[in-house]
Amino acid sequence: MQQVNLYLAEFQPNREPLRSIHMLWGFMLCIGLLALVSLFSSKHNRELTLSIEQQRAQLEQLKMQVKQLEQQPPQNNLAELDAQILQLQLESARRDQIFSIIANKKLGNNTGFSAHLQAMGRQSLDTISLSVFSLDAGGSYAEFAGKTRAADQVPLYIQRLRAEPVFAQSAFGVLEIAPGTNNQGLFDFVLAKQSANKEQEAKTAVQMLLELNQKTRSEN
Repeated sequence: MQQVNLYLAEFQPNREPLRSIHMLWGFMLCIGLLALVSLFSSKHNRELTLSIEQQRAQLEQLKMQVKQLEQQPPQNNLAELDAQILQLQLESARRDQIFSIIANKKLGNNTGFSAHLQAMGRQSLDTISLSVFSLDAGGSYAEFAGKTRAADQVPLYIQRLRAEPVFAQSAFGVLEIAPGTNNQGLFDFVLAKQSANKEQEAKTAVQMLLELNQKTRSEN
């Protein structure tokens, strides 16, 4: 029978918690992870900066177009010109909001609004035409404006939207319906917030459309 003397140093087990080679590999792994995180963060920042610059350039271009249209002398078709100015002002205001959101990184949620738009498409009605809508607070508050053939179709559309999971907990503005001005059997409807401090609060796209429409009617 062979006996082994474990008291000799060469036969004793190695009880070192970490060997130098292990510490070296761990250090290299940490460096690699930090490099990957830094690379990803740098790429994301570059993309965000590029997006902001593009939005800024488009916004300045739209502002110049609006200024040029406002400085032009009145044309024969004033109604068409007013409609173009209104559309450009709405587009400029919308891009102002997008630029502000991107610059401050206040997106409201981390999943986007594609689910809300898909739900609006699924529940759309042939009797309703939306002119403008806005989704605030990450989609938890919604406003609409448009035209309908029947006044009872708007509450039906809201009810259908509430059946969608993304709109189940959403709040909607105050509903107002009035006969259209073109006498074609259509109704104008607005679903917007009635605020006493409109000058202090950030206006939604629907509220800006209402103010522009009121201004146009008063000038005419």
